[in-house]
Amino acid sequence: MKLSADLLEIITCAILILVSFVGNICLFCSTRKCITGRLQTSFFLIFSLVFAHLIKNLVVNVMKIVYSSGIMLDSAGCKVLHFLAALTTSLAIWFMLYFALFYHLRLYQLVYPQSDAANVDRQKHSLKGISALWVAGVAVYIPVLIYTRKPENLNAGNDTDALSATRIYMDCLIVFGNQQVEFYYGKIFLVLIDILPLAILVFVCFWMSFLLSTKKKMTYGDVWIGDGDSEVEVLRGAKFSILLVLLITPLWISHFVLVCFLNDLAAWVFVPAVLTALSSGFSALSPFLLLLVNYKVKLVSFCGAKEGKSTPQPTNAILSPYA
Repeated sequence: MKLSADLLEIITCAILILVSFVGNICLFCSTRKCITGRLQTSFFLIFSLVFAHLIKNLVVNVMKIVYSSGIMLDSAGCKVLHFLAALTTSLAIWFMLYFALFYHLRLYQLVYPQSDAANVDRQKHSLKGISALWVAGVAVYIPVLIYTRKPENLNAGNDTDALSATRIYMDCLIVFGNQQVEFYYGKIFLVLIDILPLAILVFVCFWMSFLLSTKKKMTYGDVWIGDGDSEVEVLRGAKFSILLVLLITPLWISHFVLVCFLNDLAAWVFVPAVLTALSSGFSALSPFLLLLVNYKVKLVSFCGAKEGKSTPQPTNAILSPYA
């Protein structure tokens, strides 16, 4: 039996939705129990990632399934689809940059410890920064929400057309009505707000690799004395940050290249499924890598010192990002 483009996309979306739902719910539940009193910075970051991932799969991919099933999207549906797809992609990149910088800073403090370090209220500033990313993401993509529309002169029988494999990308168009706005905003600005954070992510990835290599060479009289749980968690977090960077960067670049050559590849049946896999693959796979950051780490590294079994911490101790 020959699979159609719509059926392939439905199967791909269903698999991604299932995997992402399981992974993100497990990640949410494993960090939710760490809340004690006020909302912790790192939990807010994890919650933001989980929320963006679930929107990507439970809203965007469900809408793709509905469309591929033969139910046409109206103008409002097109707006929501384009807006949420672009927003969740950018937020995933921005939150990953924050996550990588978080571990880079703590890894740097392990390799090059500083005595009498200034005790700043990073939690307060971090919460503001994460909230600002949400506000900035919505503000950046408001024009996409406004200018996306569904052309009125669509052919009802376009299933046999050569572009039928990419109907969802052709039927919901972003029409700015001004060539300069389309060029500077649609083709330059919207690309830069993703590609610049990705470039910084790659740079941070190489820097963390260098710091990990330096930390590995650190010995005391040629005898390795091991790490505390907090240090183990930081080292593991840095390593998985690198893996996450190596996952999200090729996925974004591959998706971007395919979209640029979409007209030339439209006749290929598997193109919609591949585009969906590339755009949603990170939201489906990354939660499982994030869960491994604190795998088998004891004491304070997962939820901090538990109630009733608190462990005294030095003033400049590096706590878990989940603490």
